[in-house]
Amino acid sequence: MSEIELNYQSSESSKESIESSNNTFKAQEHKWEKTKILISKNVKEIFWQAWIKPLKFEKYENEILYLSTESKIICNRAETQYYETIFFQASKFFDYLNKIKFNITSPNLKENFSIDSEKHNFTENNINLSRELSFVESVSMKINNNFTFDNFVVGNSNHLPYAASKRICEKNTLAYNPLYIYGDVGMGKTHLLNAIAIDLKQNFPNLKIVLMSAERFMYQFIKAIRLKDTIKFKEQFRSIDILMIDDIQFIGGKGSTQEEFFYTFNDLINQGKQIIISSNKSPIDVLHLDERLKSRLAGGLVVEFLPTDFELRLNILKKKVEILNLKIPTDLIEFVASKVVKNVRELEGALNRIWANYELTGKKINLQNSKNLLSDILSANEKNISIDIIKKSVSSYFNLQIADMSSSRRSINIARPRQIAMFLCKSLTSFSYPEIGKAFGGKDHSTVIHAVKKIELLLEDDNRLKKQICDLKESIFSL
Repeated sequence: MSEIELNYQSSESSKESIESSNNTFKAQEHKWEKTKILISKNVKEIFWQAWIKPLKFEKYENEILYLSTESKIICNRAETQYYETIFFQASKFFDYLNKIKFNITSPNLKENFSIDSEKHNFTENNINLSRELSFVESVSMKINNNFTFDNFVVGNSNHLPYAASKRICEKNTLAYNPLYIYGDVGMGKTHLLNAIAIDLKQNFPNLKIVLMSAERFMYQFIKAIRLKDTIKFKEQFRSIDILMIDDIQFIGGKGSTQEEFFYTFNDLINQGKQIIISSNKSPIDVLHLDERLKSRLAGGLVVEFLPTDFELRLNILKKKVEILNLKIPTDLIEFVASKVVKNVRELEGALNRIWANYELTGKKINLQNSKNLLSDILSANEKNISIDIIKKSVSSYFNLQIADMSSSRRSINIARPRQIAMFLCKSLTSFSYPEIGKAFGGKDHSTVIHAVKKIELLLEDDNRLKKQICDLKESIFSL
């Protein structure tokens, strides 16, 4: 091979290497841009503009993310106050992320923000204002103004959580303290927390209200330990009037964080401050949660989101169609309400997918097109859930014979499980009252309606029944 050919191959190889390197950099830089978008959803606009947006991606190597900025002030603030937030969101895109390093690209640059206001999209007045904003503003989640009480659709399954939340706002009372709201994923817990925050801020603007995730509380505590500033951490949290923690189950297993939360919790309760908690499980069922904390959480008002029924799902979809001014056929709305039964979030997601498909492809919105479009969701919701499966699960749970489900015997040890089975059939399937009655020995539809309403009524106060329903649902969905 000639020298010219060797030089040509070497040149081509070098070009390919450079091109590959550039593609890798662009891909990683895109990951950082997506990280910033996530952060913007959880940090107030003024803070995002001042401290996050100016951060530029440098490189990602050896499990370290390198970010840079021309400002020493921005660099210091990002590292001391937003490190955990940035790390948490960045770890979703940068595999095996272990550390973040912040660099100053122009250390001799004067810290005059007003001169470069267009580049950084903020002025000296913005910076001074952000410094003055309180601890409450800096740690609270970004409130979703669409999650109001007016936009919350109420039905039998969520009436109690809704009523308790409204009572706190309207009466400004500590009768329900703490208020503990729990239920499956996507049922509306975060919606209610946002609605409470919005309502209280409107009616009591001087209240110091903090709405944050359990993870955020944990990060704040870890940061205080790292900065050797735990005393300030405790003082700041004990100065607020209302503390709302979303997804408390994520604080489980963190010993020191749980202990600090327990003491913060106690101090706020003793000072007459309101605490509102949400979780995917009841206090006693949250694994790895300190027993003292479980007891404290269970000591207030504990309310649960029950499985949605057809009427509630239908009303939720109609409300969303009305708000977004969508044109969806009635038969399609009813079909989605009858088939997508797991949670409200998935229900709304199905509707969004139908409308997005129409806007992006122009395909007609009808029942058949939508069935194909939602095939994965429909398959997941219909998986193994039938009246027979429910009857077998309930019979096994209460140590009864399958025949007892269809018998006319009215002894309480048989009648109550039969009512529970009917309630689960109505909640977890799309079968009508007459169809369910027929499957239970040809009973009249009014018998099924009575059974469903009876269980719904008992669930308001009977914790033992709540536990039984929860156990049965887990058993049925695991099949």
